[in-house]
Amino acid sequence: MTIYSELSADEQRLLRASLEAAAVAVSAASPGRKEETVSEGFAAASFVLDSRADYVSHPLVSSVIVAIQARLKAEQPFPDYVEVASAAGAREWALDTLRSVVTLLDARATPDDAAAYKDWLMRIASTVAEAGKEDQGLLGRGGVQVNDAERAALLEVAGVLGVTA
Repeated sequence: MTIYSELSADEQRLLRASLEAAAVAVSAASPGRKEETVSEGFAAASFVLDSRADYVSHPLVSSVIVAIQARLKAEQPFPDYVEVASAAGAREWALDTLRSVVTLLDARATPDDAAAYKDWLMRIASTVAEAGKEDQGLLGRGGVQVNDAERAALLEVAGVLGVTA
């Protein structure tokens, strides 16, 4: 069993960053209007906070959610999602962060906790891909739920995590 509070401050920061990285990897693959990016960030945050019941039997995921909730209650600042997702090199940062968290999980977490955490990250990425319509035309008409760039990003994230897309 692996619990967030038992990890070093750097390891905790990496786990928190990996949540954003899973989302940013998809958002950065298909940059759209600011409103789309905001909705993707909101969808990721909502999923993270609402997924505790799904992962109650996985101590690492549950303890990270509790830590995020504590940061919210303490009104500790979180990075601006739109800034992070639209920054130069965002996609590369996201994938590098995910690679680093896989290394951490494989080294420090139990196999069950590592698998659950990787699954959780993949579900965050999928939630972002489905958060809003992409490739909309004039006045937001048309578009698709998940475009080719997002599908490719999901496959890439799955490959980095070693999970099924």
